[in-house]
Amino acid sequence: MSAAARERIRALLAPHPRIPLALLPTPLEPLPRLSDALGGPRIWVKRDDLTGLAFGGNKARQLEYVFADLVARKPDVLVTGANIQSNWSRQCAAAAARLGIPIVLVLRDTDDKEITGNVLIDHWLGAEVRLVDEPEMTRMLRFQIDRVVDELRAEGRNALKIDPWGASVPFGYVGMMAELDEQVEAAGIAPTRIWLAAAGPTHSGIELGARLLGWPTRVTGIAPITWSDAPLDVLVADAANRAAELLGIELRIRPDEIDNRDGYVAPGYGRSSPASLEALRLAARTDALLLDPVYTAKAMAGLIDAVRSGELTRDDTVIFLHTGGLPAAFARRDDILAASRLP
Repeated sequence: MSAAARERIRALLAPHPRIPLALLPTPLEPLPRLSDALGGPRIWVKRDDLTGLAFGGNKARQLEYVFADLVARKPDVLVTGANIQSNWSRQCAAAAARLGIPIVLVLRDTDDKEITGNVLIDHWLGAEVRLVDEPEMTRMLRFQIDRVVDELRAEGRNALKIDPWGASVPFGYVGMMAELDEQVEAAGIAPTRIWLAAAGPTHSGIELGARLLGWPTRVTGIAPITWSDAPLDVLVADAANRAAELLGIELRIRPDEIDNRDGYVAPGYGRSSPASLEALRLAARTDALLLDPVYTAKAMAGLIDAVRSGELTRDDTVIFLHTGGLPAAFARRDDILAASRLP
């Protein structure tokens, strides 16, 4: 841990406009009962489910930089989207409402057409929601959203896309690492692993921030989704490197240095698994840590497997980044009840 390295990160980020949207710093808490139940590493949780901005989550940190750039371009409408239970879309809608900018959400409803959970909050926040039947998530981001932007511009509106893969998106988690560095120093711990649900810029920002701090800690992302345009390690490394270039630093990360695992996606994006339901139940009934069935619970399932396989041992100290997503749990009542009935 190094005060000088933390200050370097803050100095690198300082020239880049930022609109405060998140409640920071978020707590770092031990999970003693979960650690005891697993009989393995000491597990702590970084509570980024408590960032505020319409029920919190990791997107709040990212959007502070993204929205600063968008506001400077004076849009009269914003456009973004993803799956119908998208946490990204919910927090974009919240940021847009706070800043008084209309927003259109293009949401994929191929698997779920219920107006509940995140999409209910989208309506609550005043977003215009357009549902599309699009089986391919990559096409959602590369085609469906762009199509709506083009339609709005044809009407004479200054419509801007909120790109979840923009070069500044990892900045929030580069900055989070400086925050975390202070917290682990105060707690007197030396993390050997960081564990999170991620398949993109959140992992990229943490990886870049860890390198800038000189942490030897290995970062493991458990992917809730796979993308059709490139392998996950390539996408995560590329996002980290584009962010590094924008920050004006020469550090570059190779894909083979990225540990992002897609073995927990099954039975598919946005769907729970027996392992995720076990993890959801265990976290709740040990340290009252509430996870959602399809993002954070899959990451916790991966952590549990790593303990049981011996990859993580009593010598490890693991920080589990809770990336939020709890509103989506209310769209998955049957999953929660199934987890509650596990033996």
